[in-house]
Amino acid sequence: MNIFKSSFLIIGEGITFEHCSNFFKDNDIIYYSTTTNDVIDVKNSEIICKKKKIDLDKVDYAVISPGIPPTNPLLQKLALSGCKFTTDIEIIQNLSQSKFICITGTNGKTSTVNLLADILNDNNISAIACGNNGISVFSSLEKSYEYIILELSSYQLEHIKKVNSFISIILNLSDDHLERHGSLENYLHIKEKIFNSAKHKLMHKKLDHLDKYSTFEVRDKMFLINDNIIDGLSITDSNCISYLCKSYLIDGRHDLYNLCASISVLSIIGLSLESILSSFDRRKRLEHRVEKFFTFNDIKFINDSKSTNADSTSNALKSLENNIILIMGGDNKKMSYKILKKLINDKVKILIMIGENKDDLDKLIDVNIDKICYDDLEDAISYIFSVMVPGDTVLMSPATSSYCMYDNYQHRGNHFKELVKKYASQQN
Repeated sequence: MNIFKSSFLIIGEGITFEHCSNFFKDNDIIYYSTTTNDVIDVKNSEIICKKKKIDLDKVDYAVISPGIPPTNPLLQKLALSGCKFTTDIEIIQNLSQSKFICITGTNGKTSTVNLLADILNDNNISAIACGNNGISVFSSLEKSYEYIILELSSYQLEHIKKVNSFISIILNLSDDHLERHGSLENYLHIKEKIFNSAKHKLMHKKLDHLDKYSTFEVRDKMFLINDNIIDGLSITDSNCISYLCKSYLIDGRHDLYNLCASISVLSIIGLSLESILSSFDRRKRLEHRVEKFFTFNDIKFINDSKSTNADSTSNALKSLENNIILIMGGDNKKMSYKILKKLINDKVKILIMIGENKDDLDKLIDVNIDKICYDDLEDAISYIFSVMVPGDTVLMSPATSSYCMYDNYQHRGNHFKELVKKYASQQN
């Protein structure tokens, strides 16, 4: 693909459209655009839209936004017309000379790509984290990087034909996005596309049923890579790890998983464990991930808005002590919450459910504690401030998305923090 002599059609909207169109404009590349909702029909090598027609004979490639499923009728009609599809990821891989480290998984993707980039840069190895983390993949062309750390979602991988990578890794898998992918088996099959053209292939131990891949895992007191215990590195308690008698603070169970995955990647690159952990200690912490943002009257408030499935909320609960007031709920996604039952019974004193799935959560999560439903987050916070006592921990870990209420998880998390500080100020 000679991108600078090609013409493109961008199908969709949102962040992929924005990043691609900006790049095409800046480089004087011919492109057209439309949304699936704007298209009336495809016939005679034309896309007939509500206010325009697009001549497919003038289009070399159609760039597909990840939010459009392959089953969309427009894509099927375009395929029958002979249109060639591509993605922003494949465009970048045709332009860049950097080595790619590609990361996918249900949870921890953004934290891990950012952690890897932080550790590499801290060791004078130039790297950028981009892709599904919200940083445009085209930003990786602005300077020469030794490594491009790509976060890839299952929606992106569904459209990508081939991912060229030095190292590819699947962090984990749980039943999320099944409304699009149909089954956990199909979801894993899509994730495994990340290995199609990878030199090094890494996967969490519990996913590797065929013994095909290099593996990593965290057990109760130890880290293992390819079933080998990492000498000197151990988990001492819920808040730190130890290496050769030196302690490093962690933010919770999810931090351990992200670190273990990062060690498995960085060991291939050749970084020493001491260098990795020293840089880990200086890492930039991301918002909305078991974020301890406020303390009031000896009550801790934790924002885990990034939690969009039960596994993520499970990790948050495992990272905290008892006396938790837990806020869950949002969109009504196809998902099992069985793994939360024992944790909630053991650690949570009040479960508050909000959003369009609150009634379903009330039925599905059968626990022996107080459960209360509210329509929105503000009503929930108002109630919490009337019943909380010193020693409690207020955790918002929704275990689902909330597009029924918010633009994204950042919007949700920021609203939670604003409400907590607002109600705290009223009690001072």
